[in-house]
Amino acid sequence: MKLYRYTNGRWYVRYTRNGKRRMLSTGETDKTQALLKVGEIQRRIENETAQGIPADAPRTFAAYANEYLEYSKAHKKISSFRRDETSLNQILPAFGDMKLSEITTRDIEQFQTQRSLKVAPATANRDMETIKHMMNKAVDWNYIKANPARQIKRLRTPPPPTRFLSCEERDRLLFECSANPMLWAIVFTALETGMRRGELMGLTWKDINFERRSILLMRTKNNEQRMIPISDKLLPVLERLNIERKGQTVFRKPDGRPYGNWRKAFETACNRAGVVDFRFHDLRHTFASYLVMAGVDIRTVQELLGHKDIKMTLRYSHLSRPHLLDAVNKGGTNLAHKGNTAVFESNKL
Repeated sequence: MKLYRYTNGRWYVRYTRNGKRRMLSTGETDKTQALLKVGEIQRRIENETAQGIPADAPRTFAAYANEYLEYSKAHKKISSFRRDETSLNQILPAFGDMKLSEITTRDIEQFQTQRSLKVAPATANRDMETIKHMMNKAVDWNYIKANPARQIKRLRTPPPPTRFLSCEERDRLLFECSANPMLWAIVFTALETGMRRGELMGLTWKDINFERRSILLMRTKNNEQRMIPISDKLLPVLERLNIERKGQTVFRKPDGRPYGNWRKAFETACNRAGVVDFRFHDLRHTFASYLVMAGVDIRTVQELLGHKDIKMTLRYSHLSRPHLLDAVNKGGTNLAHKGNTAVFESNKL
């Protein structure tokens, strides 16, 4: 292992590993300080060799992040890739200059704590999911031996409020959307199917079977197929869009371009309709709430929403008051048949 001064003024260590000559910066411009680093570098290289970490593994988290983003862009949905980019904007200042192999569980826990002081728990959890997946992939690629984030628990998040439209709010919102026919079609389809935003914007004509009156979603949040029936009210809307179709995706601008500015248009329509504290995702809540209030059983609602865990669907069960009353009446009737009202009759004042 030899020490050389490079043209940028820094001292580099030259060494041979796996039959190849390699060069590694000490980060020092002073030779005395660089000599002190040589022993440390040699021990680290020997440790990495013993652990089976490849010689060409990225040294810093920042270098690895660039490699990971290339993987994310090639293998994930565009929405997931953009989420990784957003999270890394927050993660890199904390870990960018650190050596990937030297990041500890404690380092990541400190990042989680600091992040939770600035943002909502759900946002901090999304950043932590990115770190965990990155470290898992680093293990898969033999860059590190174990995932230091594996045992870190998610922050507790309060259950999100279940906001749904009243019938009057729904009618006002649809009226305000009608000035923009494509926005109206998107909102109406969401109300009739309960589809998520990403599912709607990624919906293609291949996903729709007009003969069977069904939509087959292949790219769901849970990576499972989901079939959604097309209602009597939705069918003519989709048929009209099909006649006017300009491309493979269902919801596009009249000139065929992707419909990209609908979020701002949706917010404007909500404001004009007097619908406050309402997100686009709440259209999905509205769909589910209307089903429950119409007497549809909770298992069917779960299937239509594509929930893996019925606990997610049970948040709507409180809306089924008529069924609770019906159950109480049935119980009371049964008791009465058994003569149990005699106690009440005998104690009348």
